[in-house]
Amino acid sequence: MAEEIDDNEFYRENFSADSDWEVFNAQLGEILQKWDVSADSETRNLKSEEIFSCNWKVERESLDMLRNGIEVEYHQAILEDEELARAEAKESTCLQRTSCHHDLMSTGNSFGPPIRSSQELHILARIYGLRRFIVLHPVNPTLNYMKSTSEFNFFLSAVAVVSAEVQSVVPIFVQIYDPKWNYYTGVALAPALRTNFRLIGLEKAPPECRFLMGLLTLFREKVPTSYSQAAMISVCITYALDTMRTRMPMYVPFDHGLSSEDIVVTGEVSHLEVQQFCALPHGYKPESRTEIYLVYTWPELSEHVAFDSEQRSDFVPSKAPLGKIYLSVEASSYLSCCLRDYQSVAEVTRSLESFVGRNFSGTSSGAEAASNPLDRITEHKLTKRRERSFELPAQAGLTKRLPGPMTESELSELLAYLFPDMHPEMALFPYAKKNFTDKFDPMRIKSAVPDSLVCRLSCLLATCHAHLGSVEGMAQVWAAFTRQLRLLWDNSLTVPGISAGFPDTRTCLLHQKLQMLNVCVERRVQREANSKRKSEGMVGKASSEEEEDEDDDEGEFFDCDDLTAGAGSPTKAVLSLKPEGRLRRLNNERLLEELDEYLYIPDTQEPVPKTEDQLQDDAEVMLKLGPGSGLTTQMMCTSLLSDMEAFKAANPRGIMEDFIRWYSPKDWEEVTDELGQVKHQLSIRMTTEGNTWQKVWEQAQAVPVSRQKRLFDDTNEALKVLHYLETRKMHEIYNLTIIPLLHSAILKLADILSNAKLEDLFSSQIGKLLSDLCRLSRSHSDDLPPVKPLLDDLAELERRFYQFKCFEQLSGYPKRSSLQQVKLQFEEILRNDNCCTIVNRRLTAAGDGTLYDILIPKLEEDMAERLISKDYIIRLDGNTKTPEKGLYLGPQFMRAIVTGEKLRLCGAFTESTAFV
Repeated sequence: MAEEIDDNEFYRENFSADSDWEVFNAQLGEILQKWDVSADSETRNLKSEEIFSCNWKVERESLDMLRNGIEVEYHQAILEDEELARAEAKESTCLQRTSCHHDLMSTGNSFGPPIRSSQELHILARIYGLRRFIVLHPVNPTLNYMKSTSEFNFFLSAVAVVSAEVQSVVPIFVQIYDPKWNYYTGVALAPALRTNFRLIGLEKAPPECRFLMGLLTLFREKVPTSYSQAAMISVCITYALDTMRTRMPMYVPFDHGLSSEDIVVTGEVSHLEVQQFCALPHGYKPESRTEIYLVYTWPELSEHVAFDSEQRSDFVPSKAPLGKIYLSVEASSYLSCCLRDYQSVAEVTRSLESFVGRNFSGTSSGAEAASNPLDRITEHKLTKRRERSFELPAQAGLTKRLPGPMTESELSELLAYLFPDMHPEMALFPYAKKNFTDKFDPMRIKSAVPDSLVCRLSCLLATCHAHLGSVEGMAQVWAAFTRQLRLLWDNSLTVPGISAGFPDTRTCLLHQKLQMLNVCVERRVQREANSKRKSEGMVGKASSEEEEDEDDDEGEFFDCDDLTAGAGSPTKAVLSLKPEGRLRRLNNERLLEELDEYLYIPDTQEPVPKTEDQLQDDAEVMLKLGPGSGLTTQMMCTSLLSDMEAFKAANPRGIMEDFIRWYSPKDWEEVTDELGQVKHQLSIRMTTEGNTWQKVWEQAQAVPVSRQKRLFDDTNEALKVLHYLETRKMHEIYNLTIIPLLHSAILKLADILSNAKLEDLFSSQIGKLLSDLCRLSRSHSDDLPPVKPLLDDLAELERRFYQFKCFEQLSGYPKRSSLQQVKLQFEEILRNDNCCTIVNRRLTAAGDGTLYDILIPKLEEDMAERLISKDYIIRLDGNTKTPEKGLYLGPQFMRAIVTGEKLRLCGAFTESTAFV
């Protein structure tokens, strides 16, 4: 009530102003009307355990009330097959019965799994089995919770009034006391009925209230005497078995020290077996374990059938109609931890030089542009040095004076794994010669061939980051790797463990760069071999031909002269009609204007390889220049000009039509004239005015390939690749290696499952991981998509494998059960959310299952010590066939949870609001 002060300074209370209670009622009523809580028609019955397996929708609204506000939450289960609701609604003739009444009487959702899943179910849904309900609690309940009776009455009265005003059929609860106690009080309204929800907790309950007989007495005292039928009872008893631990010690490749975590080993030790070595750690942390619970259930009994007291109880495991085993696993794998730790490198923006120092590659300048490298490479001394066989002392400097946490010998061992051919005395893992098409489809994952150099390097970097020096060790390995590449280039040796051929854009960028480096080495070796053969041939000629030899030498070095004019330079054009650079004849084709001469295929330059980033840069340049730019035409027609010049040199009397017949036969069309004679002519795109092909043909001179400037400068491109790899920052190295790393990790896990003969059990999970990695690797965004969801799925699969190993031990494998029996039961665990049925008297007799025979003797030895909790539910319902309003008495529900001496009573008692 508002207070006012008049002119005479007397206090007055304004009884016409809205009170806090009325304001709260109005705000709460608006929220409930928006959520449409009055609709309850055509609601179907719940399926067995549907509450615990379905998805939930939660809506939230905040109200300005009390000290820090009130939050209103609307929890609603998302059920399937809502079409069945109409048919089931016609069968029920009781107009007063709501979905809340149905849920309280549903015996199929009485007991949920004892293990709390990742999608946490609200405690009210677990206790009462409600499909929808509303909860009111303070915005920050841990600091400002309701603890006084006046606050309880304030909100509970408001909830009752607002529910009646909006005709809500959804139960509304108010959270009271400390949230960790899970105390709720609430109300649910129906036509002429009101259901009150109350919770009571006792730290030390009377002995008779811990058993069914005492609870039935308490229940009957709360229920009106008008209920003449017997109450229905549901009982669930939970036991805990010994925690299972299967020790799988940590294995870190290239780490020869003994880990302190593996000195003390508890539990049975089981070493993981792998067929293919991978430079990633495996094993599980010592604290990994699997907790096992046995749950025996009596779903529905009459109160007169069962007896349960301090002296005698019928609720023992051997008499239970339904028994299930639940496995709760908490396992942490070293492989998943390694991958998660590697994610932090994505945030490191420091350069490689900040870790290993400048000039770590051994060059005078990191930019490679201070001096012309072509002058040094074309010296005869370099050719002689590359002719010598490779000597191991020449690479001793690769690991010296390189800052980092690893010693020279440790780094040499890692390099021997990456480059086994260069370290024959240390090489333990040579690259396989076979093809990996059965394990790798380049059309799917944008990675590299398994166990290739790219995959080995990616795994090695992640392992070094996790176990061998953190980011500093990772930078040290990358620097040593780039040093080795430069040494291979200087000695004209190809990079091992890389697929042959041009850069394959279906693979990752790092693999393409190394393929480009190999192409450069091959072109360089081929070019120098041709030069050597020419030099040897010139020595045997007469002294009168020395002048011609000098001309040939000048032609040989023409490739490296950047100041010389292009291929169309008149100074290098062949002015005579003497053919040069012929490869072979084109079948029996002859020139169109010189029928006496054959058409020869010229010797042309090889295609220009490009990596994915180079193709993207070219496309961006062309897009900026536009289609009409002369530079764009020059970029597109460089190879075409070279081929035309080679064709003119091989066929001096040839014309453009002859060139098209060889180069693009589809543009040499066959037509029929008016007289019916068959003729050939150029296509329309070749005869259009201003055609690019005609312009290039007119520009082309007769220059054989031996006198043309190289389209692909292998020296320059190789130095570009080396410079690219040496100047990467740490987060860029992460982007280059994360996809091959994840690919290798999935294949390693698949290898572990295969050696354990479990590939059929987890094949769907492995397939999903590979499919997700495929989408991740082929993302078109500039930034790499987050890999956390994939890592979570990978860690979950590893937890499942650990869970299987513990279940395998529990099942008595191999003495008392076969692997096939264990796998069949574990498939049920995968399907039923960590649950497996061990006894079901409705289908089979007790004792038919091997697991049942193993567990029951263990449980009967110390049954009292293994007991965790007893859960009793007592239900009583009125006559649901009554069609008249006011005759249905409503449901009565009480749940008792007994844990040792503690007791929690959860009641939902219905009373009639009709005044007769």
